[in-house]
Amino acid sequence: MPNELEVIGQPMSDLVMSRAPDVVLAEAAVAAAALKEVISKKSKPVIMNGEQYLEYEDWQTVGHFYGLKVKTGEAVPVEINGVHGAKAKAVVIDLHSGREIGGAEAYCLRDERNWETKPWFQLASMAQTRAGSKSLRNVLAWVVVLAGYKPTPAEEMAGVFDRK
Repeated sequence: MPNELEVIGQPMSDLVMSRAPDVVLAEAAVAAAALKEVISKKSKPVIMNGEQYLEYEDWQTVGHFYGLKVKTGEAVPVEINGVHGAKAKAVVIDLHSGREIGGAEAYCLRDERNWETKPWFQLASMAQTRAGSKSLRNVLAWVVVLAGYKPTPAEEMAGVFDRK
């Protein structure tokens, strides 16, 4: 039948945990404590509306704890509703297996206050930075939240709140 969905592999009801939750949470607590130690030494933390947000390099630090790296793709010009800017994609690579385990795409557009007059290369670079931090966020936000930080990357918060 053409409208019938074919299920390949195991049905969802057979999902099993790969490791005990208490072990996973204990490891995440160690990672969260290490992250807090690193972040506490930052000379200029990103604080907006009384909450601390992590920058791309902070997300990369958490990624290193788990053997993860980001691969960013080429930034390409885009126009959305008449607004020009850049779009980039990024993927998270598990260094142990070489597999892509997550990803994201992000934009940097000229309708943003900080980006309306910047040269193209800066828009392109910020689109890649945002895609990289977002891709790590998609995989590791739960660890960052355990550490007490907001799960949205700082680069996505530009213009939402004033930065202290």
